[in-house]
Amino acid sequence: MRIDIYTDNPIIANQQDYYALEELLHEIEPDCHSIELRQEVVIIENLSRRTFKYPRYPSAEWVADRLRYMVENGL
Repeated sequence: MRIDIYTDNPIIANQQDYYALEELLHEIEPDCHSIELRQEVVIIENLSRRTFKYPRYPSAEWVADRLRYMVENGL
């Protein structure tokens, strides 16, 4: 799994946040292709590619829920 982090993303503030998110996502879908954390959206590429706009206060768990949604729906 590749996690691309863009400047000013609201999820990752430091390296510890990165490793926590990576571990959380790996538990859900170890074969996920990539996740891009941009300033205003997260882009998840698993079997398909989906873009999600961040809510007001996004978190690592919110990103994990988006990946879980994609896995459960075969996306």
